[in-house]
Amino acid sequence: MPHSRTVSEVRVNKNTNWLNAQGAWLWYLGLIALSWLAFSAIMGPGLAWTYVHLLHGVVTFYLMHWIKGSPIEEDQGMWDGHTFWEQLDDGEQGTRTRKFLAVVPLVLFLLATHGSDFRQQPLLLNLVLVVALLVAKTPGMHGVRLFGINKY
Repeated sequence: MPHSRTVSEVRVNKNTNWLNAQGAWLWYLGLIALSWLAFSAIMGPGLAWTYVHLLHGVVTFYLMHWIKGSPIEEDQGMWDGHTFWEQLDDGEQGTRTRKFLAVVPLVLFLLATHGSDFRQQPLLLNLVLVVALLVAKTPGMHGVRLFGINKY
């Protein structure tokens, strides 16, 4: 007979669990839209998407794929060796939240490259950033530290 887990045995990671809450994705997309509105007030709408994409990429790479551990005291160091992305959905790959967070940088890349004049926007920088973000999110990169960078 299979062993069923009791409520006390289920690990809940408060550091990442908020992304599964109702409205979290809408809040995230709302922040992106507000960023675009702020940038588009001082530049063209296409170039604003480029700056939103670059800002989003740098911030999310740092927060999701660089910083390790959890600021939640109750975790007692359980997640100290894991990035936010590795903690997400208890490391399970292919969840709805992971797919959503992988699609957002791709859509921003498409908006940035399609929406502006190619002579005005840094296409190579946009491409390098989206590739870095998408590669970091692949299952094969789970727990991998390239060249020992960010190992400790």
